[in-house]
Amino acid sequence: MEKFRSNQYVILVCLMAISYTTTTRPLDQDVSERKVLSLVSRSLSPSVDLNQINDSFSNVSNTNGSYLPPSWDEFCTLQGEEANSTYNPYYCFIDGTSSGKWNFSVLRKHISSKNVKYSFDVQCQKGAKISLPLAAKGKNIIKLHVRDCMADDYYADFQNPELNSFPDELEEYIMINVIRLIGVKSMFENLQRKSANLPKNVVCGDEETLKVKIERNETFSFINDLDNPERAMEMFRTIGTRNIIDKRMSPHKCFYKKLYLLDVSITTQKDRYYVATLTEQNQFPELKILNISHSTIYYIPQQFKNWWIYFEKLEYLDMSYNLIQDFIFPINYEGIWGSPIPTLTFDLTFNNISRISVRNFERIIQNKKFFIKMAHNPFNCTCTDEMKAVLKYIQETDWTSPKYQRYQYLRDLECQYPGYVKGRRLRDLTLRDINCKFELMPIIVVLSIFSFFLIIFIVVMLKYRREIRILFFTRFNVILPCQPSEMFEEKEFDAFVSYNNDDQEWVCNTFDDNKHERLAHLKFCMHHKDFVPGKTIFENIIRCVENSRHTVIVLSRNFLDSHFCMWEFQEAFQQSIVERKRHLIIILLEDIPDKDLPNDLKRCMKTFTYIRKDDKIFIDKLLYSLSYKGKTLIPPKPAQLNEGYDDFGAPGHKNEDKVEPNNVRNNMIHDINNQIYNIL
Repeated sequence: MEKFRSNQYVILVCLMAISYTTTTRPLDQDVSERKVLSLVSRSLSPSVDLNQINDSFSNVSNTNGSYLPPSWDEFCTLQGEEANSTYNPYYCFIDGTSSGKWNFSVLRKHISSKNVKYSFDVQCQKGAKISLPLAAKGKNIIKLHVRDCMADDYYADFQNPELNSFPDELEEYIMINVIRLIGVKSMFENLQRKSANLPKNVVCGDEETLKVKIERNETFSFINDLDNPERAMEMFRTIGTRNIIDKRMSPHKCFYKKLYLLDVSITTQKDRYYVATLTEQNQFPELKILNISHSTIYYIPQQFKNWWIYFEKLEYLDMSYNLIQDFIFPINYEGIWGSPIPTLTFDLTFNNISRISVRNFERIIQNKKFFIKMAHNPFNCTCTDEMKAVLKYIQETDWTSPKYQRYQYLRDLECQYPGYVKGRRLRDLTLRDINCKFELMPIIVVLSIFSFFLIIFIVVMLKYRREIRILFFTRFNVILPCQPSEMFEEKEFDAFVSYNNDDQEWVCNTFDDNKHERLAHLKFCMHHKDFVPGKTIFENIIRCVENSRHTVIVLSRNFLDSHFCMWEFQEAFQQSIVERKRHLIIILLEDIPDKDLPNDLKRCMKTFTYIRKDDKIFIDKLLYSLSYKGKTLIPPKPAQLNEGYDDFGAPGHKNEDKVEPNNVRNNMIHDINNQIYNIL
C-alpha cells in the first residue's frame, strides 16, 4: 500500500510538470524542470503527502513567473546556461527602436525578489542610450558587461539610502566605449554633497565580491542645461577642485578583497591626482593585473615605482602607449610585512623614452623583483659618450648568462633618431654607423672656445684699431699692414707749433727740447724761439709752415681769440691742400662747443687728426702723427742749432738753396697784409 502511494505521487507530479511546461514560456523551462526534479526526489520520501507537493509546486510557479521586466524580451535573449548553472546569461542589443528602454533601476527592482542569478551583456548600436547609474549596485546580478553605449542617470543612486542594503554579488563590472551623459545641473546638485554623506556602495560598489573591473575608454559628455552658461563654468571650476580634495579626504576606504584585474585604460580625462586617489582611497590585496595604458601619462608616478606598498601581489602593470620619458627605478626592494614580493612585469612599450644608458640598464637588470618591457620607443642613437658606452655594453655582455638572459631583447631595441640609423638594432650598430669615427666633441669644444675669443678679438680690433696701430708703432716699432702710404720729405722742422702765448707754459713743457724724452728726437719750430728777427710775422709764419713736415695747432679758447693764431691755422690749412697730405695736427686743450668754432676749423677737426690733451695715450698719438711710417724707419736727425733762413737774402743769415716765392705765396702774403691793414 505504501509503495502504491509513492508511485501515485510520482505519476501525479510528472503529469503536473508536463502540464506546466506546456503553459510556461520557453525562457523558464530549464529552471522549472530543475525545481520539478527536486520535488520528485523529495516526493520519494513517505513523509511527503499530496498537499505538500501541491504547495511546493505552487511556490515554483510563483518564483519563476517573469525573469525580465515587461517587453524586455524584445531586445534581451537568453544565451544558454553556464556550465556551473549558477546564473542565466542574457544578451541585450539596444538599437534605435529600443534606445532608452534598458533601465538599470527598473531591472534592479524587478529581479530583486527573484531566486535566480543574472549575467547581462549589453551591446548598443551607435547613438543608442541606456540608463546606468554609477557602480550599478543591485541584487542577483553576477556579471554586467556594457559596450558602445551612451549611458545617462549617472547620479541616480547618489541619494539612494537603500543601496547599502543590497548584498555584494557582482563579480565582473566591464564598461567598454561607454559615454556617460551628464547634465550640468544634476552634476552641481550632487557634487555639492560631501562623499562622507554618500552611500558607501556608490563609491566602492561590490567590494566584497568584485573580481574584474574594466572601465576602458569611458568618457564623459556634459549637457549644459543651465540658464547661465558663464555662471556654470565658474561653478564647474569651483566644484571640480573641491571634489578632488573631497575624494582624497573621503572616509570611505574601499577594500576589494577579490579584485585581481583592474583596467582603467584609454582615457585622457584622468586628473593629476588620479593615482594618488587610487592608492590612498583603495586597497587591493589580490590585484594582479593593472592596466593604465593609452592615458597620456608623462611620467611614472612614485606610487607605481613603489608598487609593492599598495599592490602587494601585482604581477603585471601595463603603462604602454603613454608619453613617459624615463624609466628610473629604485635599486632594491623589500617585502611588505615580511611577505615576499612577486616579480612585476612593467610594460613601457610604445612610450616616449629616447635616452638610454648603461647605468639605467644595469639598474633594471640587477633588480630581480621586476622585469621592464620597453621596446618600440623612439631611442636616440646620436654619437655621445653615453651611446658609445651602450654599444660597447651591448656587444661585450654575455647575454646568455643567468643575470642577463631575461633581458636579451635589449640587443634588439631599434633606433629612431637620427634618420640615417632609423630602424637599426643596437646589436648591429658600430661607432662608424653613428658617425663616431672621429672624436668630434673635444674638437667642437676647442673650436667653440677659439671662435668665442676670436670674435672678441675682432670686435676689440675693430673698435680700437687706430689705438692698436698707434701703440704697435710707438711701443714696439712695428708697422701693421694696411697702413696708408706716406711720402717722406726732408724738411728743416718736424712740426711747427702754433699756439697762443697764454698756453705757452704747457707748450714748452711738451715740445721744448729735452722736456719729454719720447719726443726728444723730433725738432719743433715755435715762434718764441724760431721766428727770424727783421721779418714780418706773416713771412715767419709762411716760412715755418713751409719748412715743417707738420703744423701742430694747440687749440684753446685763447687760440680762437688770437688773430695771428687763426692766420697760422689758415696757412697750415692751405699747406695741407697744396701738399695733398695730412699736414695739419690739432691738439684740443679744452672742450669747445661746435657753435664757437669757425666753419673751417670744424671741417678740419672732422677731416684731420685731432688729439685731446687728457687722452691716456696722448704722447703715443702725437708721436704716431708726427713720425714717418714708411717701410724703413728714418733714424732721428742730430740736433742742430736753429739758424734763420732768409728766403730774401737778409744779411746775417744763411741763404742756402734759396727758392723764389711763387705766385700763390705772394698772393697769400698780399691777402694777409690787407687783412692786417684793415684790422689796424
